[in-house]
Amino acid sequence: MWADLGEYIIKLLEGKSDTSQKVVEIGVGKLFDVSNYLNEYNNLYNNLNFIMTDIAPANDTVVYDDITNPKLNLYKDAKVIYSIRPPSELQPYLGKIIDKTGSILIIKPLFNEDININKEMSLVNYKKAVFYEYSP
Repeated sequence: MWADLGEYIIKLLEGKSDTSQKVVEIGVGKLFDVSNYLNEYNNLYNNLNFIMTDIAPANDTVVYDDITNPKLNLYKDAKVIYSIRPPSELQPYLGKIIDKTGSILIIKPLFNEDININKEMSLVNYKKAVFYEYSP
C-alpha cells in the first residue's frame, strides 16, 4: 500500500516541465515507507527534491517544523505535499500551507477518520492505497 502511494506521487510529477520536482512530507513521524520509496526513486533518477518534516524529528534526515507556525520556505515550490495520518486538529494547518504554496495536497487518514480541512478533497483509490487529494 505505501509503495502504491509513493508511485502515485511520482505519477503526479510526470510530464511536468521542471527538471527538479519538489515533494514534502509533513509529520513523517517514524513511518518511513513512502519516503523510502521516494528516496529509492530519487537514487535512480536524481530529479526529486524531497523534504521530510516533523515537530519531533526521528533522525537527521527529517527537518524540524511546526505546521502551526510553519517555515514556509520548506514548502515553497513544492508540487506535492502529503501527510500520513495527520491528527484532525492539525489538518486545517495543512490547508493553510496549501493556500500559500498552490501545491497538490494528499492526506492519508487513519482508517475511516474524517478529513478536517476546509477544501474540496477527492477520495482516490490507487491500487491498494486509499487517500484524499486536493488539487488547486
